[in-house]
Amino acid sequence: MKKILIIADTSRLTGRELLSGAEKYISAFTRWEVYTLSPNYLTKDTSKKRRHLDLNSFDGFFVCYAEHIEPILKIKKPKIIHHTPKELLPGNSLIVTNSLKIGEMAAEYFVSLGFNNYAYCGFKNIAWSDERYCSYEQTLKKNGIDRVHRFVDTPLRNKEIDRQQLTRWLSKLPKPIGIFACNDDRAIYILEACKCRRIDVPEQVAVLGVDNDSLICNLSSPPLSSIALNFENTGYQAAMLLDQLMKRQTANKILQVDPVEIVARKSTDVLAIEDKDVILALQFIRKNFDKPIQVADVVNTTAVSRRELEYRFKNRLKRTIKNEIQRLRIEYIKKNLINSREPLYKIANMLEFTDPQHFSRYFKNQTGVTPSLFRQRLNLNA
Repeated sequence: MKKILIIADTSRLTGRELLSGAEKYISAFTRWEVYTLSPNYLTKDTSKKRRHLDLNSFDGFFVCYAEHIEPILKIKKPKIIHHTPKELLPGNSLIVTNSLKIGEMAAEYFVSLGFNNYAYCGFKNIAWSDERYCSYEQTLKKNGIDRVHRFVDTPLRNKEIDRQQLTRWLSKLPKPIGIFACNDDRAIYILEACKCRRIDVPEQVAVLGVDNDSLICNLSSPPLSSIALNFENTGYQAAMLLDQLMKRQTANKILQVDPVEIVARKSTDVLAIEDKDVILALQFIRKNFDKPIQVADVVNTTAVSRRELEYRFKNRLKRTIKNEIQRLRIEYIKKNLINSREPLYKIANMLEFTDPQHFSRYFKNQTGVTPSLFRQRLNLNA
């Protein structure tokens, strides 16, 4: 029987979902002897919790964002590490977030809301924060946006000084503006700073976070929109990988946590567009994209010609009406492929495709892969 040490911060959604996914694999496919550490209220000094442990006695380690992991890193045993301050730890199997996709998703979302002004708020000298900013900026440039306002600071800096600088920065930003925060913690910080300066959210400043910890997001004021990440599935795959590593069936790998969807709440519930006809068109599309609507149907909801609406729509949102319908349909399909085990024909029926083959061709034309291959790559059938 393999002896495994699991260390995780279960106070946050990330740790809980990784462990939830890992538990599903462990309970179904292993007979591990699992050890965990006592909670913080019993032992505040996390380093003391491990002093009584003989780390060399363990066959493997599953570590989800924990402090003082240096002694574990020195042990030459299979390890799965999710350590966000320093994602790259050579010689280990790692869990990292797909920050490039996260930044791209955030940019496309704000563009779809019609913003002219964009900003980013992150952490200084943290790789994943920098990557999210670079991807966000590059995607906006592809959409014709030349400037992204940026505010970064170190996580451990004096909070009062940081808050003062942040509020001054927010006051000087052009408005309305969409602000992408590197994670939910940073996004909540922005919302609090907006209250201090009496800046209206989302009318003047729309805020988007990352991680989608529903308790944090729903309890914020206003409720925070956030990018949900597929941590639970990655936890399942991580436990499988650890099992294979201990059996010497594979080499170390990097497991990537992909963004799943944007969970829209009040903090981004706005269309930063003055053109009433474009707003009407967007509202109709968002309400009916799951039906087989055509561009003509969208035009009929407005008071202008098709040619005029197409011109205004593309000029304002950097995409055509048809592109917007396809974008929302593909997002909806991906969400169902990732979050459900529904067979493909049922997902096709929800979007009123004539048959599964037509559904598969449509998805492949937009993404380059079939729905079944997309789901298979995420290992959701494991």
